Amino acid sequence: GLAEARDRFIRDILSAVPSARLTGSALSRLPGNASFTFTGTSGESIVVELERRGIVCASGSACAAGSDEPSAVLLAVGITPEVAQTAVRFSFTEGLGIDDLAVVARELPRAVAAVGAGRTN
Repeated sequence: GLAEARDRFIRDILSAVPSARLTGSALSRLPGNASFTFTGTSGESIVVELERRGIVCASGSACAAGSDEPSAVLLAVGITPEVAQTAVRFSFTEGLGIDDLAVVARELPRAVAAVGAGRTN
């Protein structure tokens, strides 16, 4: 189901992108949601890079779409404004297939590297 696909997606991202951190609980979350922070970059830069690759996602919370401010939701759970600015949120439904998520999981590390967050010094 959707929760299983989400969990696989989360595992794939966390293993492929060293700077990725899952926001919120790994166990208690909506089945069609995965949100990460990417230390050392801008979430908006990653979103733009993914859009260039045909992948639609968002930075910040859904209730503040279009805002340049850090997600109030992330701030409320104790994430600093600087880290919240690195967040990228993925939302998906039952209509999205495993292959679609695999494409995102393949392209996200490339996008993060392209904007500089995937580098380790």
